[in-house]
Amino acid sequence: MELYLHLVRKVLAIMVSIGKVEYRMHGNFIGIYRDGILFVKVQEEELYLLNDQGMFVKVDNKKHDIYDKLKNAYNLA
Repeated sequence: MELYLHLVRKVLAIMVSIGKVEYRMHGNFIGIYRDGILFVKVQEEELYLLNDQGMFVKVDNKKHDIYDKLKNAYNLA
C-alpha cells in the first residue's frame, strides 16, 4: 500500500508543474482528473494513462521520464 501511495504522490508532484488536476479515490483505484475527465489511473501499484485512442495503457512508472507521458495524457483530457 505504501508504494501505491508513493506513486500517487509522485504523479501529483509532477502534475503541479503541468496543470490543475484533482484526484478521487475509488474502490479499486485512484483517479486523477482534468476538468472532470479521468486521464490517470493508479491501480494496484501500476500507472495507467489515457492514450490518443481514449484507452488506458499501462506505463512503466519506475522510469524518470514519465513527465512527458503525463503531460501528453493531460493534454488529451
